[in-house]
Amino acid sequence: MTIIAFISQKGGVGKSTLARVLSVEATKRKIKTLLADCDHQQKTSYEWTQWRKENKITPVVDSKVFNQVKDIWLLTKRYQLIIIDAPARTSQGTLEIAKKADLIIQPVGASRDDLLPALREFNALKAQGIKKDKLLFVLNHLSTSAEVSATQEYLTESGYPFAPFYLSEKASYRQAQSEGKSISEVNYASLRKQVQKLVSFILKKVKI
Repeated sequence: MTIIAFISQKGGVGKSTLARVLSVEATKRKIKTLLADCDHQQKTSYEWTQWRKENKITPVVDSKVFNQVKDIWLLTKRYQLIIIDAPARTSQGTLEIAKKADLIIQPVGASRDDLLPALREFNALKAQGIKKDKLLFVLNHLSTSAEVSATQEYLTESGYPFAPFYLSEKASYRQAQSEGKSISEVNYASLRKQVQKLVSFILKKVKI
């Protein structure tokens, strides 16, 4: 059984977007997957799965809302993969999730406002004994090749691993999710290909 957690210190960086697409693609690959929504106030990922079901979009994604992180561990024997969409803030639950997870992914944009809090989050986890090889940055909301290069250079200097594939800033990604789809289900083949490369990289990293 494998646990992949998506965390962030702030909202809007793409945490839920990535958790959703990974849950869709893993389900398509016949991996018994649970999307665990740990933000019991917002419930955005869970509500997205319900919207998806209402619109009869397949595959159906199994999702539950958790008020307490510890309740997730009770279900580990039922699934091959648990994808955790953690709250967009640092908490004691973040450390508990990080200790249990096989991979902790933090989406990050190109701006200083995104990069500095993201680095602080990974530094804090590392200081608590979380190994670097369990941590992974995924670049998101990038608009130009110059932004990609600059952000990758910055993260290389930080010493933390980052995915070699990134996601561009595209309105069609937002539109897809508004329709109950994941970003791998957009109409444009080039964008689907970009997403599939990232998803495959993540699943291979945890040997699924």
